[in-house]
Amino acid sequence: MASMKDAWDECITEHNAIVKYIIAAIPVFCGIYFFKAEPQNMSIVYTCAVITAIIALGAMSRICNNVMNFRETILPTANIFVLLFDAIRAIIAIGPALAINGGIAWYLVTNFYPMLSVDWIRIAATYITYAVCGSIVLTVFMLYSKKFNPLDAFDVKAISDSCIDVLIQTIWLAIQIAVIDAVLAGIVTYLCWLFIGLDNFITYIAWSITAVINIALIGNYLGQLNYEALHQAEAKAQKKKEQQEIKDLQKSSGPTSPASF
Repeated sequence: MASMKDAWDECITEHNAIVKYIIAAIPVFCGIYFFKAEPQNMSIVYTCAVITAIIALGAMSRICNNVMNFRETILPTANIFVLLFDAIRAIIAIGPALAINGGIAWYLVTNFYPMLSVDWIRIAATYITYAVCGSIVLTVFMLYSKKFNPLDAFDVKAISDSCIDVLIQTIWLAIQIAVIDAVLAGIVTYLCWLFIGLDNFITYIAWSITAVINIALIGNYLGQLNYEALHQAEAKAQKKKEQQEIKDLQKSSGPTSPASF
């Protein structure tokens, strides 16, 4: 079973992990700083947001791949160009699934669900739709990350067999991440709010480091899900294939004639 404790141990205790987190946190810190500054410099904020997204997607795909393939080194390189290349490949792989599922979710939420007269049903349907569509995209991301093969992202059978398991595990992942964030950034944020206010370098650093640690933990956890979500789907498919082969063999052999007794 996927373990957040294992993810924490592998992502935090790795050699030079702190250095990599500090380097990755620089664009996050700059984005927060210039967003909070007076006046705001939104051009720098957007630039930092793009760099952060590249680092996040590239790092998550590389961490997933390292975990799925049992490598000793889990965290990716701090080289931004390598992460950019990984991010571009990931976008190509998950882009169609993101566009299709995002379009379906948007259409349902904006055109169909408003016709529902009961508020709680409409809200529940909205959340369920986004959750299911999001789990499909995550499953596609995991399928791609295992071998970095874009064609794996179009395995419809594996996606349909695994996406609900991924959804359930992702909900549990979100709860655990919230608890970790409450410890890593919540305590620092609360103390700063009490004594010096939130607009200071201490809170910015705490938020930035926490954000990049989140990316590493999520990537590691999704990599672990390969064992119980994707692997189980593969095992079920293989078992079903073997059963079908046995049936086909029995049909081809035909009924046993009385003369054979």
